[in-house]
Amino acid sequence: MNIRKCAFAACPIIYASCTNKSAETPPTVYFPSVRSIIQANCVTCHHPGGQGMPVFLTTDAEIVSLAGSIKAAVIDPVTPFNKRMPLGGHLSDADTTIIGRWYAKGGKATD
Repeated sequence: MNIRKCAFAACPIIYASCTNKSAETPPTVYFPSVRSIIQANCVTCHHPGGQGMPVFLTTDAEIVSLAGSIKAAVIDPVTPFNKRMPLGGHLSDADTTIIGRWYAKGGKATD
C-alpha cells in the first residue's frame, strides 16, 4: 500500500492506494457476441432449407462445432475452398475481431 501526504502543510489528508486482487476484471467471454453476430449475418442462409445448406448455424452447438470454419470464412484469406462470408456483404472490423478472439481462446460456448 502506498501512502502519500498532501504537499501542502495545511492539508493533512492522507491518500492511500492499493491493489485489490479480488477486484480484477473477470476474463472476457466472447461467445454471446459471436452468437449475436451469427444471428444477424449468417442464419438467414445457414438454416435448414436455406441456401447455405448443409452448414447450419442455428444452435450454439452448431456454432461451436464450426468455429474453425466460421473463423476461416470471415478472417482467413479467400481461396478456391474458402469463400468470404457473408456472401454479398462483409462483417465489420469489430465483428471479425470478436470472432478471431473467440476462436483464439478456444471457440467454445464458454469462451
